[in-house]
Amino acid sequence: MGVLVVDPNEVDLKIICDLLHQWGYHEIYAFNCLDAAEEKLMLHHSDRVMQAVFAIDIAIIDVTGGIPCYRMIERMRQSYLYQDVPVIAMSEHSRAEGMSSSFAYGASDFFSKPIEEYELKARVRAGIRLKYEIERRKARERELIEATNQLSDLNEVLSNLSLIDSLTGIPNRRCFDNTVDQEWRRAVRQGGHITFVMIDIDFFKQFNDTYGHQMGDKCLVDVAKAIKSQLRRPGDLLARYGGEEFAIVLPHTSAAQTEGLCQSIQEAIKGLMIPHESSKVDNHISISMGIASAQPSAQLLSAEALLKEADSALYEAKANGRNRFVISKDLKTTA
Repeated sequence: MGVLVVDPNEVDLKIICDLLHQWGYHEIYAFNCLDAAEEKLMLHHSDRVMQAVFAIDIAIIDVTGGIPCYRMIERMRQSYLYQDVPVIAMSEHSRAEGMSSSFAYGASDFFSKPIEEYELKARVRAGIRLKYEIERRKARERELIEATNQLSDLNEVLSNLSLIDSLTGIPNRRCFDNTVDQEWRRAVRQGGHITFVMIDIDFFKQFNDTYGHQMGDKCLVDVAKAIKSQLRRPGDLLARYGGEEFAIVLPHTSAAQTEGLCQSIQEAIKGLMIPHESSKVDNHISISMGIASAQPSAQLLSAEALLKEADSALYEAKANGRNRFVISKDLKTTA
């Protein structure tokens, strides 16, 4: 328990120190000179180089000398090392003369000399209790900040999880819808193309009926990985749209630029060599794709309208024999 005592009156300084010893306070730092005390506390140094010379739990400072004494209290309040240390001001002047100025400069308590043992003891105990309360409050604040940060991190994790398909590990429909909205707005502001690709696994119901749902789930996972492996740009997004259907958002990409990607995706799916004896188009798993592309800033299209065009192109790919991709050419404008 560290107690700082500053009093130019040697007699009073000794009385205070002796009493503190009697009350069980043994770490007492006594100064009869204000400048010496400030130097030991390094109050004139920048906080960047300030180091704690000793731990102080309470300070008792004689302010009879006026402004210089009050300034010391003020500097303690401005220091991050001592700002929470309770300061008991004492003065040879009357209570009315010294108390208001002491409190104005940051003192926690005040008493007038001559020193009364019972009064000093009570004020020191009150100051120590105040110090403990400040420490407990700050510890609680730190706990609350840490808990808030942990909750924020947890919420972020939960938010991210809510955007991921639990089976395939790729973004889900909710994430796809959010991305479509963001990328569409960006394309309207900045110009350029945006392309949507709708993908469907051919005859997937028959695959489940033939091999079982467990193998069906594995097929979905493998197909998702194969498609994702062909997306090279950070802004491209593959999502599970629902069931056996996937969707891709391609910012800054035209329909012509998408053809090569769709060809590579088909090759990647073919390379999986997943048997599908119930398929009417191939002995292995295959996919159909519908592509729709537009320049939102130049065409009066909505994102929903373009998605419908991609879905129509997918339907056309299925109607024309599946295991292929079709690019929509019917981009109707809507107000």
